[in-house]
Amino acid sequence: MKTSLQAINKSRRTNSAQHGFTLIELMIAMLIGSFLIIGAITVYSQSRTNYRVSESIARLQENARFALSMLEPDFRLVKNWGRHNEPALITIDPAIVITCETGGNDVTAWALNLAVGIAATDDNPVAPNPNLPCPPDTAIQPNTDVFVLRHGTARIMPFAVGQVQLQSNRVSGVLFNDGLMPAGYLVANSTTHNLVIDTYYIGTGSSLGPTIPSLRRQVLVNGGQIQDQEIMPGVENMQIQFGVDTDADGNVERYVDSDHAIVTPGSGAFIPTAEMVSVRLWLLLRAERPENGHNDPGPYTPLDGNLAQITPNDQFRRMVVSKTIFLRNAKG
Repeated sequence: MKTSLQAINKSRRTNSAQHGFTLIELMIAMLIGSFLIIGAITVYSQSRTNYRVSESIARLQENARFALSMLEPDFRLVKNWGRHNEPALITIDPAIVITCETGGNDVTAWALNLAVGIAATDDNPVAPNPNLPCPPDTAIQPNTDVFVLRHGTARIMPFAVGQVQLQSNRVSGVLFNDGLMPAGYLVANSTTHNLVIDTYYIGTGSSLGPTIPSLRRQVLVNGGQIQDQEIMPGVENMQIQFGVDTDADGNVERYVDSDHAIVTPGSGAFIPTAEMVSVRLWLLLRAERPENGHNDPGPYTPLDGNLAQITPNDQFRRMVVSKTIFLRNAKG
């Protein structure tokens, strides 16, 4: 009997020791759990934000590399006319007619002005722009430069009917578009190149939306038409300056805007013997979408001394890239 009572008392003591959480303990546990959950959410949110920022910066850097990779080779080929580099020695087949793809305007005289391998309009001050005679697909972004480059392709090309091409040897050259070897030229001592006419500008809209600016160009295509093409959305501003050699020593003495007096025929300070040996290119790229929590006050200082600093004060992330490009064929 005594043994039974001892067993019952032991069981009661065991049961009394196996009680649950008190209300205070439960609240403390919930509080600790809440802190852990809030911390995890905060870390996740910060990681997601950092990822988006890194992705945005990487995208801008990728766009900058792409833009420069498109523009630099085009600049370096200015004044490349195949086997010689004297545009005055190139004759033009009078049957060639070049028109705008939109509107059909005849722009042959402008397009085939081979004596001007490179020309620019500073800050697009006039309308219509003399270096953009065909209607652009989107309005030109204010306070941005427009420039046109003319040259032959670096590669030797096959004959193509409808394509404006250049046949040249070391003595002369001819432009034609009938796909036939011009009279007086031989395959053995001449080469065939397509004529390149590229006009670059910044449009106010793009394929991503009417408010997203883009780097665009108007290009001569097969059929003798000037076609408007989008190169890349997200380029907000573009500036160009010419590196000028004024004393024929092969070095750049100064960089000037395209409307500077020393490079403007007819001005009192014009230097007819000055050679353009390089260009300085400046691009302002903008993210495609605004970024929450980010504010970009600027300022961004363009190459052009006529422009005030750019102070956007919005949520778009931006990046500036610039490069000096030497013109391979500057000394004709």
